[in-house]
Parts: sequence; structure tokens; C-alpha cells
Amino acid sequence: MASFIDLSSADLSPLSGALHGPDRVARALLIQGGALVPPRPMLWPCAGDMLNGLHILGDLHAPDVDLLVAKRVVAGGSGAHLKLDDQLVYAEGAYPYYVQHWYQHDIARQAWDFDAPVTHRLDRAFVITHFNFVWGHWLTEMYPKLFVIRALNAAGITAPLLLPRTAPGYVARIVRMMLPDQEIVTYDPRDEAVEIGAALLPHMLNRNYVFHDFLRWNLEREALSFTKGGDADMLFVSRGGVRTAQSFRELENEAEIEGLAQEAGLTLVRPETLGWDQQARLFSRARLVAGEFGSGLHNALLSPQGCQVVSLNWLVEVQSRIGNFRRHDVGYILPADGQARLYSIEPQANQPFTIDPVEFRQKLAIAVDRAQARKAMAGWDDAPFPVDTPELRL
Repeated sequence: MASFIDLSSADLSPLSGALHGPDRVARALLIQGGALVPPRPMLWPCAGDMLNGLHILGDLHAPDVDLLVAKRVVAGGSGAHLKLDDQLVYAEGAYPYYVQHWYQHDIARQAWDFDAPVTHRLDRAFVITHFNFVWGHWLTEMYPKLFVIRALNAAGITAPLLLPRTAPGYVARIVRMMLPDQEIVTYDPRDEAVEIGAALLPHMLNRNYVFHDFLRWNLEREALSFTKGGDADMLFVSRGGVRTAQSFRELENEAEIEGLAQEAGLTLVRPETLGWDQQARLFSRARLVAGEFGSGLHNALLSPQGCQVVSLNWLVEVQSRIGNFRRHDVGYILPADGQARLYSIEPQANQPFTIDPVEFRQKLAIAVDRAQARKAMAGWDDAPFPVDTPELRL
């Protein structure tokens, strides 16, 4: 087990006190949470106690949104992890729960630990990343923090954003797109670490993928900024271009399923071939999103209320949590043998599977019919934006 400090219960302070006061670690409440995120019925019945149990959990409430401020810390490694007095830092809200699990069980230490020497110092810096740059984790765990930074910037609270030089290129590109004036400072995690006088760790805007409405409001503001056009609004997300020798599952009749989706009127998309502006434009207009469970399907986080989501296979509850938050109608189609192909941290053999084409055609038709019936929603973003958006607690 790695030695780490859990800062989740750090004392609450006013924002000015957290930033400028004497406390080594403090949390500042920015927006209150507590709103219930109720489950929505699935598009059709689906077998599996775990799948159903996690989908229908009813006592889930959005978390408070806070800013963690940790002073005199060192950031390093491939995820810009923090150490306070030579101990790794964890905090709920700033990091997903599994980071703590990996610390506790010493899983893949090379992904998050570091011992590089301090080579330079920043008086203050935003830190938003951790070791898991799989797209779906970026989208749900790091991307939302940019909206918090934007709000803090508007309130006059600015700082450079610290990124490891090894972070995927899309990270800096999306930051620059969303925050054009944001200064970005990078370091080489192989032989550099950075001392930070005050590290600002924004909230993920979710707890265990139960999202706060502040994210919804901001996603809808983003959608309003996109120019209208003739983009497709029923999408099939292909994983064909992202499979590698390390992939743990493989849809063997992928070509057949993709062909059936196109016959039903869906447009085949490979998100990894599109820039973020193109992805955001497509998914924020989508009335139907279908595809294999995975990072690309999680782009439905951008899709509006009433979107129909068809997931081939099931791994964890994330797609259900996204659907309940965004008020989507979600349906799962399990592999033809009825067994979900699940991920394991331990090395595992590839798990091939097929999707029954007859079942897929029948269930996709349900989703298509519902999406077409909701086509009148195409002007959902023409209405005035709500004026009751809460302000940050400064």
C-alpha cells in the first residue's frame, strides 16, 4: 500500500481564506449540491442483477462543488499527482474514487508515483489531471473541471494550468479551445517535478458519476454556441479504429452490426478521427446514439434531454449515470450468450463476443422510432437560456 493523505475532509473555508489563509489544506464551497438524480426506466428489460441494480439506484444526490487548495506541495509523474510532505494526495471530488483504490492496493505504481527532483516552482497553479487519460475518464473526470476554472477566472481567480508533457495532445487543445487565455505550463515527468505554493484542485462536478447540474448548464451553454447546420442526429459510434492488441473485448460481427445501423438511418462516426469541436457539435445535437459500451459512447454526456442511447455490452454503471443525469432513455443489448464482457485490472485474455443481429435490429428500431417521434425537439436550444443559474460562493 502506498503512503497517501486523504484530504477529503479538509476544513471548509471561505474562498478568500482557502486561497490566502494560513491553513496548509482547505476546501472552499463553490456551489451547493444535494439535488436528487432519479433513475429513468430502461428502453427495454435487460437481464443482470448488477446491471439493473446499479441503473435503478434511487437515492443518488449531486455533490457539493468545492475547490481544494493545498499549499507547499510538489506535482509530478504522468498525471501531475501531488505530494504533500512526500506523501501522495487523494481527495474526493478532485479525484475519482478508484485513484484511492489503486494507492491502497499498490496497483500499477508507475502510473501515479514519482520521485523526480523539483526543477522549478509556481506560486499558484490549477491541477486537473490524474494518470487515467482514457477518453471516457478525461470526459467525465477532468473535462468538467474546465467549467469550474472558467467560472473562477470570471471571478478574477487565475493561475497557470500545470500539465505533464506526456499528456495526450487533445488535453491542451481542448483547454485552449475552452479557455483561450489560459496559461499552460508543462513539465517532463521523467526527470522533472514542480513545487507549487498553492495548488488549486477543482471539483469533477460529480461523485461516482452522479453529476451536478452546474455541468448541465454549462454543456447547454456550449451547445448554444455552435452554429446550426445539417449534421446527422442519429449516430452509431464505431470502435473499429481504436482496437489494439491490448483490447480486452472484441465485437466479432462489428461490420454486420454497423451495416444494420446504417440501414436504419444512423450515421457511422469514429470520434477519434474528429476534432473536439466536431465531436461536441455532433453529440450535442444527437437524438440517438448507439454503439459498443466505451469511451466513445460516453460522448452522449453532451447530448440533450430525450436522446435515445443504445449500448452494446455493459461494463459499469457510468452510461446509466450519464443517462439519468442528462435524462436520456438508455437500453442495453448484451452479447448473444447473455454474458457481459467485463473489465479487470488484472491481465486478461481477449473476450470476443457477438451481438445477435435480429435482436439488434428489433431493439434499434424501438430507439429509432422514439428518436423520430421526438424530432420536434430539434429546436430545444432555441429557447432563452434559464436565468436562475446559481453563482459561485466567492
